[in-house]
Amino acid sequence: MKKDLFENLTDVGGTSVKKAESDSAKKGSVRMKWGALAACAAVLAVVAAAALLWQRSAAGGGYSSGVLKVMAAYPEPVAAEMSPEEFVGNEAYWGWHKSYWGQASKTEALSEEMSGYYGSVMEKLLVSDEGNTVCSPLNTYIAFSMLAEVSGGSTRQQILDMLGASDTEALQRNVSELWKSNYVDTPALKSLLANSLWLDDSRDYEDETLGRLAKQYYVSSFRGVPGSDEMNRALREWTDANTGGLLGEYTKEMSIDPEMVLEIISTIYYKAVWADEFWAEKTDKAVFHGTKGNTDVDMMHQSGSRRVYRTDTFTAVGLGLSDSGAMYFYLPAVGVDVETLVSDPDLFKAVRYDENDANWFWPQVNLSIPRFQVSSRTDLLETIRQLGVTDALDPGLADFTPLTKDGDGLFLGEAEHAAMIEIDEHGVTGAAYTQIEEVGDGISEEEIDFVADRPFLFLVTGKDGAVLFSGIVRDIE
Repeated sequence: MKKDLFENLTDVGGTSVKKAESDSAKKGSVRMKWGALAACAAVLAVVAAAALLWQRSAAGGGYSSGVLKVMAAYPEPVAAEMSPEEFVGNEAYWGWHKSYWGQASKTEALSEEMSGYYGSVMEKLLVSDEGNTVCSPLNTYIAFSMLAEVSGGSTRQQILDMLGASDTEALQRNVSELWKSNYVDTPALKSLLANSLWLDDSRDYEDETLGRLAKQYYVSSFRGVPGSDEMNRALREWTDANTGGLLGEYTKEMSIDPEMVLEIISTIYYKAVWADEFWAEKTDKAVFHGTKGNTDVDMMHQSGSRRVYRTDTFTAVGLGLSDSGAMYFYLPAVGVDVETLVSDPDLFKAVRYDENDANWFWPQVNLSIPRFQVSSRTDLLETIRQLGVTDALDPGLADFTPLTKDGDGLFLGEAEHAAMIEIDEHGVTGAAYTQIEEVGDGISEEEIDFVADRPFLFLVTGKDGAVLFSGIVRDIE
């Protein structure tokens, strides 16, 4: 079972990342225009050159010959020549493992500090009357950080306040540390981040700002004619490649407005296996009592002693992910609306074990979790406004002069976030992007059953506790 998933894990990353350097990459999108700017959140790549050395794409080489590019130099995959089975337990694994866990431990405190931002974004993006919802809080954080870099004055300060950062230098440090802790490319774990800029070849930009984005945010850059078939095709190819093609239902609609000034695209692709897999032979049919009625689902089962966090409003169980963090399942108490859990003050306590917290206990858990795949796309404009970023939405107040001296009248006219998550007996797969468009004018003998056969909330964390994905499953089809 684990072998099958390990084989699938090699589909993205390794040679695919190298291909992304010359052909296409893998994740979301952010565009900024004279008529439009889009900023998509959460994948980082390291640009090797301080100066932008533009290369014309060769026809048939992945991107149209009508698009100029400077590709980011991603970190080299670890032990790319090994199979997952060869890697785990090998000296290469233990050498990487020590370094990776050391870095993750450095940013655990940062991830805890960011709980306020994570909670605010989740409350805005997950509470909905439109079915299942899912988002990547980390992805949106990186996207909005890039937006802060191209803004100034009170526009920038409002974005910094929303992100909980004192200044852009602190923001850059945060993104750098989060990148180091959450970019992983081994035969057994993929957590791949990437960013890109899309520029109008006929316009002038502030080189200092573009250079800072390249250096601090690890960005690939593309120049071409906005709205052209060549640039639109390149945009979709890059985004699909960096999200493993998992968000194709949304990326097929992506295009660059002819009035575009700058588009930033950022993505995350994630694939990890359970530390303890579910036995496929134990999976059976069960009824899920969703908001739209009862449906038959494939229910996975696992039993064992594990930590459980229980309050008057929910019970939470975490399942470890090999070399990564964990996936946490929150089952509301009977009579409690699952949406209220998003703003529950104890939500993140279930992610960080505290032996002095009496809500923790360690029973024998008979765990039943449905196989599911959920995806959603959400408009972010009202979320941005509610989180205090108002100047950026007003053409009379927005300040994007760090991007271009001709920035008068630019404002955020569109923003969206798309994400998906899927779990099965082997592990977890997820992808996300954020798009922002700027336009002008102790052990117990107790035994419990944890049966997720009704709406529940989930979180997926990185090793450092960063919230990579979160969502609410209301119905399963």
